[in-house]
Amino acid sequence: MKILILHQAPFKKMRYDLVLDHREHDLTYIGLDKHLRDLPDGLACRRIVLPPDADDDLVQAVLARVSSDDGFRSVIALSEYGILEACRIRAALGIAGPAYEQIELVRDKVKMKRRIAEVGSIRYPRFIERAEDVATRRWSGRTISKPRDGASSRGIVVHDSFDAAIDHLERHDGWGSHEIEEYVDAPLYHFDGVVVDGKIEHFLPSRYINTPLAYLSGEPVGSFQVEQSPVFDAFAHQVVEALGIRHGCIHIEAFFDGETCIFLEAANRLGGARIVETHQLRTGVHLPSIELSDYLKLPAPAAAASSPAYYGFLLYPGHHRPNLPELVVPDDVARSPLLIELQRNDRPVEQLTYDEAQIPLSLVARADSPEQLEHFLGHCLRRIA
Repeated sequence: MKILILHQAPFKKMRYDLVLDHREHDLTYIGLDKHLRDLPDGLACRRIVLPPDADDDLVQAVLARVSSDDGFRSVIALSEYGILEACRIRAALGIAGPAYEQIELVRDKVKMKRRIAEVGSIRYPRFIERAEDVATRRWSGRTISKPRDGASSRGIVVHDSFDAAIDHLERHDGWGSHEIEEYVDAPLYHFDGVVVDGKIEHFLPSRYINTPLAYLSGEPVGSFQVEQSPVFDAFAHQVVEALGIRHGCIHIEAFFDGETCIFLEAANRLGGARIVETHQLRTGVHLPSIELSDYLKLPAPAAAASSPAYYGFLLYPGHHRPNLPELVVPDDVARSPLLIELQRNDRPVEQLTYDEAQIPLSLVARADSPEQLEHFLGHCLRRIA
């Protein structure tokens, strides 16, 4: 099979080679030089390096290098930054694949909340996407302005009041590509797994420590796995059904007030940061391989042994601290039996990233219970500085 892979996420996370025999299939990786450099040296494949400004218009950059005459049978995109673009590339190359409208539904935050609202049984924050609705749909309290199609919390601003959010939006961003949303004061969770023929498999719930929005502002972020719950299971199934997700990985974020999940957003792709690794440590399942094997109708690799332990991670951002001293990890953290990985990077980081190979420090930990794990990760946050 001749396959084009939009290579954006680290190869060590995606591990395409677990599903694809690179000598049996005709594989082409296309992407920026900084991404293609992480491909193993001996990998049997063709590499196409895109120009540095390719991110400005990824579709046109790719179509300038490949055409329908090349005979590709499939286009693979597993990164959140390429799944919509892959739809347009497939259409231009005459290749079947997920519909653009379906993928857009799990990228556009307004469209997904509209669909969630139609279900009627899923709680969600109040939101406004049109200036003409401001007068009749007001609320009080903290309010968020955010891009409708955003990733990694970029462009999200928390305001002290509804009026402050409206003022910011109308002065800076405009209503065309942004919305405002009610601020929800409750712990934030994420739910990860993979959907095969409309059924969620390998499902795991986790609770955030801090939030991706806090990470954007320079604070560490992390998460830890929690116990399964019928509430979490039912909520995730409702969301998947409401959004019409039939295949592929899912990463759903929701607030949980102790009784009810309150929908925040959903993505039909892998969770970022260290979610792939920690998920595999607990379940033995490599989520990207399940998605890839289902999409290409190829055998999935055998799962490793599952673990009764719970796993979590912390990431320390570098985009806000190019001139700050190196983070100090005290001995009680570095020598803890709960710590299973500690990774450092001494190179300066200029842009926002969740890639542990680029940020100053990340760690992975394990414990016998979610409570023990939460306590240790909290201890790390207090002690590492």
